[in-house]
Amino acid sequence: MKVCILASGSKGNSILVSGSETNILIDAGLSCRKILERLNQVGVDENSIKALFISHEHSDHIRGAGPIVRKLGIPLLINQLTFNAANYRLGKVDYVKFFENGKPFTFNEFLIEPFSVPHDSADNSCFKIRERDSKQKLVILTDLGYPTKLVKEKTKDPSTIILESNHDFDKLINGPYEWWLKQRINSKNGHLSNSQACELIDEIINPNLENIVLAHLSEENNEPEIAYNEMLKILNAKKSDCNLYVAYQHKPTDWIEV
Repeated sequence: MKVCILASGSKGNSILVSGSETNILIDAGLSCRKILERLNQVGVDENSIKALFISHEHSDHIRGAGPIVRKLGIPLLINQLTFNAANYRLGKVDYVKFFENGKPFTFNEFLIEPFSVPHDSADNSCFKIRERDSKQKLVILTDLGYPTKLVKEKTKDPSTIILESNHDFDKLINGPYEWWLKQRINSKNGHLSNSQACELIDEIINPNLENIVLAHLSEENNEPEIAYNEMLKILNAKKSDCNLYVAYQHKPTDWIEV
């Protein structure tokens, strides 16, 4: 299994997961046209995409969801509360498959464990994904205000984590956002800061963790170098040889072997 982050940030998010037989998308926060362009950039035939999974209803995760499932003729997988909140933005969707957070299910060769995280949305889903015949596990952990006990449990054994590192606290507090928005971002239903991401990794890191991808970085309240260097300090202190990457808003990452 391998993964490529097509886009990550407040202007749109989409992740491509490729298994031995199946390609799936997690979120479609870009336009349909841009998602297809990014797929082409990373050498993936759009017709190989077999499903779109949605984490939550915010526009930077569902902007292109309706158009992409209609264009490709693929199912939309989503939890019921998120679907209810997103339905008016999705338009007509021919095939919807509902999952429940906390209940693992299979999709082709994938075993998928969706789980709830605290965010200002109806029922935000993060995902642990593996192929049924593999021990390698991917955790997608973005758009959460703080790491709950459940989050820490789910992040104990993956080989790859796509981890939110949204903002530098000082840049957020001293930046141009209105105070209510700063409070929202920094709340328990907001977004993980660089420091919170580092604290989580410091607690759960183990020899099985091979890759960390810092994701959902704010273009206004963070800088890739700041997020990267803060996490690198943790890895160095732990004497870890884990690979560290940053996902960007305007270009896909390289393929990462999970």
